[in-house]
Amino acid sequence: MDISTGTAFSGASAAQANNMQKDVAGAQLITKTLDKLNTTGMGAKVDQDYQFQKDVLNAAGIGNKLDTVA
Repeated sequence: MDISTGTAFSGASAAQANNMQKDVAGAQLITKTLDKLNTTGMGAKVDQDYQFQKDVLNAAGIGNKLDTVA
C-alpha cells in the first residue's frame, strides 16, 4: 500500500468538505438576499407569491443535492 495515496485521498476528502461548506454558505447568502429583496419596506412583510414558491420548492427539495462534479 502506498502511503502517498492515502494522504492524497484524505486531502481530497478535506477539499470536498471545504467546497461543501462554501456551497452551503453561498446558498445561505443567496437565500438571505432573496428574502431581503422580496420583503416590503415598512411592515417587513414578505411577498406572498415569493413565500409560497420558496416553501413549495424547499419542500420538494429542488436545488438540493445537485451533482456539480464533472
